Amino acid sequence: MRCAPLLLLTALLAGAEPVLDENQPYRTQVTVRNPYDRAVRIERLDSTCTCTHLKADRTLILPGDSATLSVEIDNNGKSGHQLVTTSVYLSDPEFEPIDVALAWTVRGAVTVDALPPRADPRERPEDRAWRDIARFLAHERPDEQNRLLKRVRLGSDLPPPGGLQVLEVVYPGTIWSFTTENLGNGAWLVTGKARNPDATGPEGSFDETVTVRTNHPMKPTVSLTFSTILDRKAGSQPIDPLAPLP
Repeated sequence: MRCAPLLLLTALLAGAEPVLDENQPYRTQVTVRNPYDRAVRIERLDSTCTCTHLKADRTLILPGDSATLSVEIDNNGKSGHQLVTTSVYLSDPEFEPIDVALAWTVRGAVTVDALPPRADPRERPEDRAWRDIARFLAHERPDEQNRLLKRVRLGSDLPPPGGLQVLEVVYPGTIWSFTTENLGNGAWLVTGKARNPDATGPEGSFDETVTVRTNHPMKPTVSLTFSTILDRKAGSQPIDPLAPLP
């Protein structure tokens, strides 16, 4: 039978979720105390977010002593409510890993959302799976480039004086073309379509950077990745949008 985890104390702000701007990392400290009669060793630290930096001030915790875990999480590209779980794995197999949930809210300088089909671009998607998107995947046949379509909504929780402005979309490639539209409510719509919709495109996989220039002093550029696969077999099998390109 496994023992209960070591006593865990979290240094949060009086129980309330911190509210941070996008350019401010989330920082906190977690105290892990050993109430048992034998020493334990921290073997590994892990997190549900790869943007998390974890560091313990010691790895060996003597009986009655404690270790401090420093947590820093980058908020770039995030907005709204955040929830990340950090885990402390111990070398003693009798102890389960210690998990602690960290919660906070981010005010996005420039929020970037993918828009579902037929969604109103004036509103942020309700489903968080469509929010804070940096990579856009398209998979079509080379002779059906007319089917290429991506809609990107840009907004701001911290708008600059006069409101958010999209100044330019920089794209050095040849597959896509982009147009911008001021939606009149502080948000912008960036629409990507095929540059030559009636032509047969080059077959292959293309991982390209699209740079959106804005007037926001905290985020003058937004980098998007357009991963385009032009494949004669497109549509014959499903593709995972989160999987790496072949």
